Amino acid sequence: MKKKKETEVFQATVVNVMNKQVQILSEGEIITCLLPGSMISNKNTLIVGDQVEVGLAGKDQYKLIHILTRKTALYRGNRRSKEEKVLVAANAHCLLAIVTADYLLNQAGYLEAAIIAAKRAGIQAGVFISKWDMIGERAQALLEGKLALYQNTVDFVFKGSAREKQENLIKIVEGKTVVVVGDRSCGKTSLIRGSLNERLEKEDCCCTTPSTHTSTLQVGSRGTLWIDTPGFRDFALQQITEEERNAVFPEITQLIEGCYFRNCTHVHEDGCQVLEALRVKKLKRERYDAYQKMGDTKTVSGNVPKMDYRHSACAESFTCKVCGSLVVPEGAGSRHRNHCPKCLSSVHVDNDPGDRASLCQGIMEPVSVWVRKGGEWAIIHRCRMCGTLSSNRIAADDNPALLMSIAVKPLAMTPFPLNKLDEIFAQ
Repeated sequence: MKKKKETEVFQATVVNVMNKQVQILSEGEIITCLLPGSMISNKNTLIVGDQVEVGLAGKDQYKLIHILTRKTALYRGNRRSKEEKVLVAANAHCLLAIVTADYLLNQAGYLEAAIIAAKRAGIQAGVFISKWDMIGERAQALLEGKLALYQNTVDFVFKGSAREKQENLIKIVEGKTVVVVGDRSCGKTSLIRGSLNERLEKEDCCCTTPSTHTSTLQVGSRGTLWIDTPGFRDFALQQITEEERNAVFPEITQLIEGCYFRNCTHVHEDGCQVLEALRVKKLKRERYDAYQKMGDTKTVSGNVPKMDYRHSACAESFTCKVCGSLVVPEGAGSRHRNHCPKCLSSVHVDNDPGDRASLCQGIMEPVSVWVRKGGEWAIIHRCRMCGTLSSNRIAADDNPALLMSIAVKPLAMTPFPLNKLDEIFAQ
């Protein structure tokens, strides 16, 4: 760095915020300066990407004097405090959200929250699907449909290996400050390093070492600045509006227009096109779950049981949704009444036994029985809506004739003639 005059105040960009010091970037070089006491303990006061004014604090020592007004600020929520917002980066032009191909196959929600956070900050949003080369061609084909959804909601979408240099991505973000977010081991740091190779080959530059605990700014080629963030699983955004949610779930938004009830919660109502699409598998289950979790908790919680019966007895009575019988807890022979004793049907209300956390609410029909260790029978239930299978102990007052009919059904519909058993065993 050029030698500064003792009275000179110069501008710089925050590269890394440490305990009582901060690293800044000025004229292509990184220097360390002292942090005022008022900025050490105050949250969201200083963050990577901030433009600051720096002056001399003594011989060959610098101090941060002033933080310039931020042009943009990217925030995420805090699960521990619903009112608190956590500042992720400042003065970024673009947010790049990374998830693995395996995540995208089975889950949703992270990219949607990242897109909402970017729009709130007034910056571009992009998506990169990493570890694409680690899934088979069939899985890649399944993901192409999901990628099409994001192509309509973000500025750009890329897929590939984060270990390989992504030339097209680098070209799109050229000259911008890009904040990269994602869960741990998704490839954030590897992708950023790939973009730095070109610059590192041309010049012997000073770069900071990425930290797994703090955000760090990296100087890339072609005037691009990359902000590498610590991995986090959830943006925990609060007060998501209906408009924000609908914007990141376009396929569900289209279905909502056909729902019979204007105030449909898409949890249990008749004539709900969202549930119908889920039932016929035109809507991905993980997309539906993410949509509901991102919604107004007051609206959803009114239709989802609040009790948790994993460690306490269930003494509820209910009316069977299939046969209409009143089911009471007495007579079950256990502390938990899971299904109707007359038709053996149930409702999909659990993700894990007793947690009452499922948003599905589909009918669980009895499809088979099996014998547990010790000789006790259990019923295999399958959800008509999402296809989930579960095993549940039989109750003392379960319909014995229906239990037997389910148990012998495979014998009544064998894949081979029973009179040929002698020939089969003789082979």
